[in-house]
Amino acid sequence: MTREQTRHSKDWYNWLSRYYDVFIDPFQGRLRRRGIEYLNASRDDFVLDVGCGTGRGVARLQTAVGADGHVVGIDVAERMCDLTRGRLDNGSPSTVVCGDALMLPFDTDSFDIVLVSFTLELFEDNHQMTLLEEVRRVLKPHGRICVISPSKSTSTIVSPLYARLNEAFPKLVDSSPLSVSAVLTEAGFEIVRTQIERVLIVPVELVVARCGSSI
Repeated sequence: MTREQTRHSKDWYNWLSRYYDVFIDPFQGRLRRRGIEYLNASRDDFVLDVGCGTGRGVARLQTAVGADGHVVGIDVAERMCDLTRGRLDNGSPSTVVCGDALMLPFDTDSFDIVLVSFTLELFEDNHQMTLLEEVRRVLKPHGRICVISPSKSTSTIVSPLYARLNEAFPKLVDSSPLSVSAVLTEAGFEIVRTQIERVLIVPVELVVARCGSSI
């Protein structure tokens, strides 16, 4: 994203935050929970949730990793971050950072697992690669990533229609479907598992991958 696009995205998601759990999460939550299940987090893993939204994923991931693990949520929208903090129990080891996914403010090899749920598709193609390069940097060797995104990999009229709606109404339909497995492979990840689900009639791709050799 350009600086201007980032500002508009932040403004939009700050406004949307008050309605997100009512109107958006009922459609996305089931698949996010499925992706977290597929990641099979260990009790002491360090986990990053990129585009954490209102924090439902952060809370579920913290339960998965237990008191010896640690979950960090990052989101560009301050109000989303505030809602995530409010969702966490007092004394939770989870933390929330307001920041840009294209410049992750974390050390190299910091995380065992990264979740990118309904976030990668919000970025333009070249910035998707930048985001994934940042994820590779902060993931430990052989660390795992799960990306959940509307898919254009299936033969259907829905994905082209979704893309046209994005062109016509970029704020309301603020993403375009992508071939998740292909994008992850291009970014140097090794695909472990791929599954196609549906949100209403929209195909959604859940892909688990791990860090491969450097590219």
